[in-house]
Amino acid sequence: MADSDSREDQPGADPRVCVVSGAASGLGAALVRRFASLGNRAVLADRNLPKAVDLADSITALGELAVARRVDVSDEESVRGLAEWLRAEHGRVDVLVNCAGIALAEGSVVEMTRKAWDLTIAVNLTGTFLMCRHLLPLMPAGGAIVNVSTAGVRRTVPGTDAYVAAKGGVVSLTKAMAVSLADRGVRCNVVCPGVLATDEVRGRLNDARVQAMMARTAPLGRDWGDPDEFAAAVDFLCGPDASFINGAEIAVDGGATA
Repeated sequence: MADSDSREDQPGADPRVCVVSGAASGLGAALVRRFASLGNRAVLADRNLPKAVDLADSITALGELAVARRVDVSDEESVRGLAEWLRAEHGRVDVLVNCAGIALAEGSVVEMTRKAWDLTIAVNLTGTFLMCRHLLPLMPAGGAIVNVSTAGVRRTVPGTDAYVAAKGGVVSLTKAMAVSLADRGVRCNVVCPGVLATDEVRGRLNDARVQAMMARTAPLGRDWGDPDEFAAAVDFLCGPDASFINGAEIAVDGGATA
């Protein structure tokens, strides 16, 4: 079962422990595949445990390291439980990527319900805060956090008021953390993806918001990017070649918001 590791560490190896929220699908899934393929231990945190387990099983079947855990990032007790498990199982977290998110068809501030607003903020912004709050004590100097926002915070489309408010908060939170955590040796950066070809995006091509984003053709002349391109950018920010990059806001959108 992928809910516990199926492979022991190789003698002398010390793989990084890389935690990714929202890991069961989309951008998170592309990222955990990349982390695991490069010899890291990928921890898949997601509300959808069966789907996360299936993905972790497919990774471990390749002889790579992956484990799935059920986590609701908007629930502090759930996040605390993940932190306790990580402390007991691995003793540390080297990389944290907050990829969990929700984009409801909430409309403008006069159209959305209070429930939609609260849920959007809870998952996208408060969830990022809670994951950082509880996993940071496990991060040694040299650790890296990457939060995931959206290119929409720079070029907003109609009907995304709550989502953009939450993701804009993620950008500001990341920059504040980059300063406040610098003396601990933990770097914090934020990635803002544009339209990337995940199953969710492909399934929402009739959504006016997706159409509006795709209408903004990037200078590269591509309608959308690949999730693996997002994963490569995040992996770089988490690695030693990015050791002097802190508090940066990186767009992965082909130049659409340039």
